[in-house]
Amino acid sequence: MLETASYFAPGMALAYGHSVDTDPHQHALWQVCLPSAASVLNGQPLKYGTVIKPDEIHQLCMPSGWVMLAEPESLLGEAISQLPTRLPFAEPDARLNILLEQLGEFPELVHAMQNNPYLCQDDRLARLLARLDQCFGVDCLKPDAWRAKEVAEWLAMSESRFLHLVKAELGIAWRPYLLWRRLICAIQTIRRGKTATEAAYLAGFSDSSHLSRTIKATFGMTGKQLLNSFRDSG
Repeated sequence: MLETASYFAPGMALAYGHSVDTDPHQHALWQVCLPSAASVLNGQPLKYGTVIKPDEIHQLCMPSGWVMLAEPESLLGEAISQLPTRLPFAEPDARLNILLEQLGEFPELVHAMQNNPYLCQDDRLARLLARLDQCFGVDCLKPDAWRAKEVAEWLAMSESRFLHLVKAELGIAWRPYLLWRRLICAIQTIRRGKTATEAAYLAGFSDSSHLSRTIKATFGMTGKQLLNSFRDSG
């Protein structure tokens, strides 16, 4: 069953696609690659599934398979960090239930994929994350007031304390974390039938070109390549 599919939830993105061919890039997320055909990672044959650590420069050429991204300080990020270096090949199937069955030997991972709470302990950051999570509903929140100083004031703390707390609790500095969230908002908006220009505006990018450049820097692919590889299956 060769299809494409994508699933987004707070703290994670999961997609099955074809012809994933990225330029060298890096991001602050845990990544799991589960090829369903012989692939190439950093110029070397990839004959098994593998984990890519946050901020690790990588280049992936994968004819078909699953890619999973997880925020570091989430239950899923923690589960991924405990995986072995070699994982099984994925079945050539875009159905999530088939993937979960295949990953049954990693129960902590499967549980986290289905229930991925944040691990941060600070109630103020929990409020912030709940607000950001509204982007996974019907409408995204256009980031008109997401500067660190403004968010810190909303949370009743100093800017320096806020920046320190985000890094300590989420495992990512505020600016790249917010950028990741805005990218997911934009992708979600396009999946709901909006144009790239509309998605860029709603997610706070200056225009569709700015959005495409940011996707390229984060995922190693252009926006068009990303959407073609990981189309909405629904």
